[in-house]
Amino acid sequence: MNFKNYQSNFQLIPILAFIIVFSCFVSAGFWQLDRANQKNTLNSSYTLRQAKELINLNQVNELNKKESLLWRRAIVSGDFLNEQNIILDNQIFKHTAGFNVITPFSIQGSEYTVLINRGWQANLISRDLVPLVDIIDNMQNIQGHISNFPVSGINLGSQNVEVFNSSLSRLQRLDLSDLKSLLGLKLLPYMIYLDPLIDRNYVNTFKLPAPDSEKNYGYAFQWFAFAIALLIIFLSLGIKKKNVTK
Repeated sequence: MNFKNYQSNFQLIPILAFIIVFSCFVSAGFWQLDRANQKNTLNSSYTLRQAKELINLNQVNELNKKESLLWRRAIVSGDFLNEQNIILDNQIFKHTAGFNVITPFSIQGSEYTVLINRGWQANLISRDLVPLVDIIDNMQNIQGHISNFPVSGINLGSQNVEVFNSSLSRLQRLDLSDLKSLLGLKLLPYMIYLDPLIDRNYVNTFKLPAPDSEKNYGYAFQWFAFAIALLIIFLSLGIKKKNVTK
C-alpha cells in the first residue's frame, strides 16, 4: 500500500467528537469487565464459604457479626415463632410472581432471633386471600444458607407493612427497623434460607450473591466492537485516496 496516494481529510470538530464517543465506548467495555471480575470474586468467596464445615449458630458468640457469617451453611436449634409469620411480597421466580414465607426463629440459649426463609410460593388467585402458613411446633434443628435480606421490592414507608391478622403480616420489603417495630424482637441483620425445606409446597430460591458474570463479558464485547466499528468508520471517512492526474 502506497500511503503517498492518500490524503487526510480530518477536521477538528469531528476529531473531538470521535475521541469523546470512542473513549466512552472503551470505558464502558472496561467497566463491564470490572463488573464481571467483581462478580467472579464474590462467587469465589461464596464457593469457598460453602465448602467450609457447617457453622453452629448456637455456639457462635458474636451472632450479630454479619460479614463473617454470610454465605456460610449453618445449623441452628430453637423454636419457630408461629404467631409472627411474614409474607415477603413481589418475589419473582422463573418469570412468575409470588412471595416468600418467612418465620422468626428463636435461637436456643441466645437472646437473638433470626428470620427463616421457608421458601417461595406463587401468588394466590386474589390478593385479598390470606395465605395459609403451616405451624411448625416443638424445638427444631434446622439447616440453611446465611444470606442478606432480599433487595427486591419497594419501600413504601408506612405502607410497607400490611397486617393480615395477629399471626401474619405482608411486607413489600424487608427493612430492619420496620421488622423490629413490627415483631418487637432482637433480630439478627441477616436471614437463613432453609435447606432442606420443611414445607413441601414451597420452592427454595436461594442463589449466588452475584451470578451471571457472563452477561458482563458479553456487554464488554459489544462495547469494544462498537469502538472498533467507530474507529473504522472514522478512518474511512477521514482518509481519502488522492485523485491522480496524468
